[in-house]
Parts: sequence; structure tokens; C-alpha cells
Amino acid sequence: MKVLITGATGFVGAAIVQELLVVGHEVVGLVRSLDKAAALIRQGMVPHVGEMKEPATYVPLVPTVDAVIQAAQLSVAGRFTHKSKNHINQADEAMTLALAEACLQGQKRLIYTSGCFNYGDHGAAWIEEQTPATPSPLGEGHARVVARLLALHQTQGLDVVILSPGFVYGPSGLFKTSFYDTLRNGQLRVFGKGQNYWSPIQVNDLARAFALALERGQAGQVYNIVDDAPVPLRELIDSLTAAQGVKPVGSIPPWLIGLLIGAPLVDSLTSSFRVRNDKAKQALGWQPQYPTFAEGIKPVLQVLNAR
Repeated sequence: MKVLITGATGFVGAAIVQELLVVGHEVVGLVRSLDKAAALIRQGMVPHVGEMKEPATYVPLVPTVDAVIQAAQLSVAGRFTHKSKNHINQADEAMTLALAEACLQGQKRLIYTSGCFNYGDHGAAWIEEQTPATPSPLGEGHARVVARLLALHQTQGLDVVILSPGFVYGPSGLFKTSFYDTLRNGQLRVFGKGQNYWSPIQVNDLARAFALALERGQAGQVYNIVDDAPVPLRELIDSLTAAQGVKPVGSIPPWLIGLLIGAPLVDSLTSSFRVRNDKAKQALGWQPQYPTFAEGIKPVLQVLNAR
């Protein structure tokens, strides 16, 4: 297939590009800068420069491909405030709906990157795809877009598949800046008691799910993409420090860290999302190579430590 991937140089987008190229697809990557795309271009990606807020830079590409994967996210600097959250959500919604309309007209498949923050805080209860959405702040925008896309599927036949990743980790992105770098700087702390569940997913395992969803995903369906072992945040951080051979880190009150990085972000990160992956396994034939964070973090750290 020939696939358009938005956000192609991002943490998740780049992994999807590489996975699709490996399994034999043609990839057109929407990028903001050719400089950042150099490595992917060498691997075979065809780049196209565009901006999320400018549909004219990417909508004309949709008729030229077989499917679209929406993996772009607006970057904002500084504290994560309600204002910055709104900017991110507005950009995502505008871009996704523009792509959805183009996919409807051209009868193309659209795969949307959602997230498990859509479900909100469910404590220790298991979350499945049919769990009602009571989103955390980071999931509010995705939840609205998912509702719109599913409505377009039901009313107009949009061929849309939605993947909802958990906490994505790998040798770059949020994991590197907020976990690996802060640990090395002696600044990493657990938010509160750390008893809230997180559902991790290694970035390459996530990319494989996208490749399978292109061919096997059922239109109008949501698939949670997480590993086999959700863990309390305290345990996740302890796995990281143990793998690095350093002593466990302390904790910090959520309200205090919220002053530094933004309350909406902390409210989401201290929510509890214990998510099942059975549907993706059964429907997509997907299996995580790294079924637990403790297993998956080791090769990630090997890459980071070697830099």
C-alpha cells in the first residue's frame, strides 16, 4: 500500500514510518522540515512539507495514497496549561477532520492515533474499548475527535480505525526528556504515592500495531494498544531505576509538580488507567514483543546509554 503518515518525524510517527517501510509499504511522510527527515528519507520515505494548521499542504495528498495514518501532534513549549492544551486539541481536531473529509471523498482508510487518557481515571478497574469515556485533561481532545470520527463512520461510511496507545516509551520522545534525562540529572520523582496504574507500550510494538491495522483493522472499531502488564507508577519508576542500577527515587506532591509543569498534565499523569489489550490481539493478530515494561525498558536503555 501507499500510505500517508502525518507527524512522520515525531516519536511515534517515525517508528510507524520505519515499520511500514520494513514490511514493504510505500510511505509519504508529512514533515515540517526536510532537515529532520533526512534519516527517514534515506530509508525510503518520500517527504512532503506541510503544517497541521494549513490543510492545503496535506489534503491534496490524500487522493494519491491508499490510506492515511494521522500521528501528528502540535508541539508547545513551556508549562502545559489549559491554553496550550486547547491549542493542541484545536490543531488535532482541524487536521483530523480535514483528513477524514478527504478520505470520505476518496474512499480511503484513515487510522487515527488516540490515547488511553480518553478513558479517564478508573482506579484499579480494568479498562476495555467499551469502557465509557470520562477523559483526563490530556484525553479530552482525543475523546471529542474519536466521537466525531465514529459518527462519520456510522452516518457516512468513513473507513476509520482508531488505535489508543497507553504510555509510549522508547529511546526518544517524552520518555527520554521526562524520565531518562531527569533521572540522569537527579530530578526524577514519582508524582504522589504512585499507586495509580499506567499501561505502557514500547514504541516499536505500537508501530507494528499500526501496520496490522492497515490491513486487518475493522472500520469503526477502537483498539487499545498496551502491553500485557499494567503497573502502578511507583513500580514503573522502580523498574527504570533498577534497570539503570541506581537507587529508587523519592516522590513529590502532585500540586507542587503541577506548579512547575502544569496542572492539566499532572492531573492526567496521576490518573489510573489499567487497560486490556485482548481485542487488538484477537482482531489484529498483534502481540507485543515486550509484554512488560521491565522487559521493554532494557533495550531502550541500551540505546540511550550508548549515545
